[in-house]
Amino acid sequence: MMRKDLLQPGLHRAFVADGFGALPPAALPPRTGERLGTLRLAVKDVFDIAGLRTGGGNPVWREQQPVAVRTALAVRALLEEGAQWIGKTVTDELTYSLAGVNAHYGTPVNPADPARIPGGSSSGSVVAVAAGHADIALGTDCGGSVRLPASYCGVWGMRPTHGRIAADGCLTLAHSFDTVGWFARDPRTLALTFEVLAQSVVAADDDAFAVHVPRNLLACADARVATRFDAALAALGERVSFVAPDASLADWAQAFRVLQAAEIAQRYGAWAREHAGSFGADVGARFAMSLTITREQIAHAQQVRIEAIRAMAEALPQRTYWLVPTVPGCAPRADAAAQTVDRARAHAQQMLCVAGLAGLPQVSMPWTRIDDAPVGVSVIGSRGADEGVLRVARAVHELMR
Repeated sequence: MMRKDLLQPGLHRAFVADGFGALPPAALPPRTGERLGTLRLAVKDVFDIAGLRTGGGNPVWREQQPVAVRTALAVRALLEEGAQWIGKTVTDELTYSLAGVNAHYGTPVNPADPARIPGGSSSGSVVAVAAGHADIALGTDCGGSVRLPASYCGVWGMRPTHGRIAADGCLTLAHSFDTVGWFARDPRTLALTFEVLAQSVVAADDDAFAVHVPRNLLACADARVATRFDAALAALGERVSFVAPDASLADWAQAFRVLQAAEIAQRYGAWAREHAGSFGADVGARFAMSLTITREQIAHAQQVRIEAIRAMAEALPQRTYWLVPTVPGCAPRADAAAQTVDRARAHAQQMLCVAGLAGLPQVSMPWTRIDDAPVGVSVIGSRGADEGVLRVARAVHELMR
């Protein structure tokens, strides 16, 4: 049963009641700058905030957590630069979903199309930005939990290079895949957030870029998305070339699922066994599956991952970028059968697993609408090329819109 007492009323059901409004005094760091002084910040309820509990989308989990004594480093960095706190946002349970549906908190309302799911697990954060309640919203991305919702809700979202942003004070699902991520409604704010979190500088845009379109990823897109994407490439002219990587995305996605599940079982297996009844049906089934992964499966999946890392290092040398639709199509309808939503998730994972397996930076940006619902496109770069990915994404967006 949905716990309405834990949900902040209104506001597209994006926020949890705990942490909405003023921050506890212990959570307020001294300001060291003003770069974000006019920007409102929302934070996924997996980041520790001093004086609050970290709920992780599951009321039983939340009740067992101590009140945090420190604020997560990523949150602190943004607050120190003057970001204005709005509140904590709803997440799928312990972040183990891409749907944005939570059995306890309900489904945040997708502002781009209220009849469709928002995507998850960073569902509340993407909705807070898409609805205009926040200018920046922190999320996390393990298997696509920033990139997919950004596409479904028509906003900008970034998954940085794995390990580029400190995840101290953040509940992570699978340690070798999870990254801090974030949403914004415009590329300038997205890049500014990166500059603060990574203590770096994103150079000004220029025309000196080229992008590759990988045919195997494009083949995963729905027919109408692929056709429209192909037509849109004309705006990029000679900057675009097609490549045909020799890789099985189905095998890569399966390896991702196995390794992710194995890491989840390492961290949460004992708790999941003891509290199996606290999960919604879909998330509970995934946790149960994670407990069945064998050593042989892990060993094989790790070999696939090693090959994926090697292949992507060869495919993305310095100053080379991939351009693809972020996910196969628009968001499933909110009233769709659970099997339909799960099929969409599995299909999307074939496109999302590339950056996940190889730890690559990826930016999803608004692009088009299919059946009056958003579909985004993405730029993917080599490890550490986050600044270039942000620069190229902004230039591509200007040309393709």
